[in-house]
Amino acid sequence: MKQTKIYSFSLFIVSILIISSCNSDRSSEHLPGITIGMMDILDTIPPEPKEIYYHMSLPVEMAHLFEQVGANYFPDILNPSTNLSRYNTNLKLALNLGIYGVDLSYVKMFEKQQNTVNYLNAIQKLSDELGLPREIYTDVLTNLENYVSNKDSLTKVSTDIYKATDHYLRKAGEGSAAAMVLMGGWVEGMYIATQIFERDQGNIKLLEKIAEQKYSLNSLISLMNNYHGNEEMTEYLLMLKNLRRSYDKFQIYYIADDVDVDTVNKIISASKYYIDVKPEQILEISTKLASLRDKIIR
Repeated sequence: MKQTKIYSFSLFIVSILIISSCNSDRSSEHLPGITIGMMDILDTIPPEPKEIYYHMSLPVEMAHLFEQVGANYFPDILNPSTNLSRYNTNLKLALNLGIYGVDLSYVKMFEKQQNTVNYLNAIQKLSDELGLPREIYTDVLTNLENYVSNKDSLTKVSTDIYKATDHYLRKAGEGSAAAMVLMGGWVEGMYIATQIFERDQGNIKLLEKIAEQKYSLNSLISLMNNYHGNEEMTEYLLMLKNLRRSYDKFQIYYIADDVDVDTVNKIISASKYYIDVKPEQILEISTKLASLRDKIIR
């Protein structure tokens, strides 16, 4: 029988994120130090299709994380729409546009209609301050009542709005602002997830979803490295790299020849994998995310 091998996959994925054109066989490394105990653990996991997404999602798409883990509603962990007046620089406007995009998705998921309206209005005002074309929002603002009462329609229109926003900013040469929107959305999505985990530490599925984001964090840092032109952006980048040090304390293990990496759609697929992470490591990540998020919303 051919001997089964196990790879520590982290270095492989990091190389994929940085040089997506590399062949996976050449990028991976057989790392020493994997014990037979890890093989035993993997052997006990039932085979079933598993996927990890490591692309940077638009803020409204981060709500899928909450839906997948059966998250409960905790309004106190959101950034209140009344904080809108605090944000008066392009950097803060873009970051909190991402923040409010995720908060909108979260309240929408629980059908909190008044909060949905409040966050939509906050997003529209932030967009005006950033100089985004008003026509991006004309339809949703004109038909606000209809969209708010239909969760599926609101999901579609919210996604369309953020895609249009991202496209406009990049086309206008404001790639850094587009990156800040994505960063704000990622931070808020992860902040909400870790805050929920603090309240429900027995939620293993949520723990795994938070741990899987180590690959998306690498993508975010690679993106942010392109836009460190001012001091404040550099501070955010340093905080993200500090967060990565906590993620580097655990590994995600796969069985060799059972992994497919789609570098176009940025998806890792396997029949089974094992995340060697402890709850206290997720709580450390939660603490660092809370500090980063507090800097963004203040």
